[in-house]
Amino acid sequence: MSRPRPLLRRAVAIGGGHGVARSLAGLRAIADEVVAVVSVADDGGSSGRLRRDLGVPAPGDLRMALTTLAQRHRLAELVGYRFDRGELRGHSLGNLMLVALQDQHEGDLVAALDELGRHLGVAGRVLPCTQASVTLEAHTPSGDVHGQAAIAATARLERVWLDPPGPPVTPAAAEAVATADLVVLGPGSLYTSLLPNLLVPGLARAVAATQATVALVANLRQQPGETEGMDLAAHLEALHTHVPGVRIDVVVAHEGPPPRGEGAPLRVDHERFSGDPVRVHTADLLDDHDGHDPAALARALVAVLDG
Repeated sequence: MSRPRPLLRRAVAIGGGHGVARSLAGLRAIADEVVAVVSVADDGGSSGRLRRDLGVPAPGDLRMALTTLAQRHRLAELVGYRFDRGELRGHSLGNLMLVALQDQHEGDLVAALDELGRHLGVAGRVLPCTQASVTLEAHTPSGDVHGQAAIAATARLERVWLDPPGPPVTPAAAEAVATADLVVLGPGSLYTSLLPNLLVPGLARAVAATQATVALVANLRQQPGETEGMDLAAHLEALHTHVPGVRIDVVVAHEGPPPRGEGAPLRVDHERFSGDPVRVHTADLLDDHDGHDPAALARALVAVLDG
């Protein structure tokens, strides 16, 4: 991918899962250093099993961010390997490596990530939003829902929160946001990828106070269950309700061929944003695999910065 200009010194992507990996892939083209700040609330799959067995923060989204930023691609493939038989069935090798490294570093998850990042040739860092072992909780009209995996499949979410509440921010994550030129939120699941980061008070304060441009990359579509019936304006309203004072300077949203995957396209109602201090920048962000195109996203972010 060609390197658009201007070239940034440091860019920070906040989120989790496959969505933030797309942002990281795009930011690699326009920033000297890319820092990922990632949620640790996942309780499904391999991450969930390791959390239950060993009481560790969820490693899966952290491992995915590391492999996205890796320059040693064969090793990244190995780190991403998932066992398909025996007692290890479903586990990712990289998740097991992160847990082992954390043990060797006396429980320090940041040190474990930094070491694995060095082995992978990561030009930047991957950091947890908090090193606390947190659980995502939600309230719906039908009652409360426990755990990220269950919440992701639940419609009509009214409120989500972390348990225990107010976990401490990872200091290096707050520092990265404070010293960034660009902070990108998302894309990713609103309630289960983005908010679990911003519900860490120290991280929310860092995003509010940074001198960087803060851009929200909107999802391509509504997520069945979690955000059914919500347009872009409703996503922003939910963010402001959960994190009063959250600062978003610009929203980067897809406008072009509709995505083909499950879930209605995320509608951008420009009239609802007229007079709003938040700018909306639209571009065709869809790739051939029905996801965000990192190259198109990089071009859109450069256009926003050129503003």
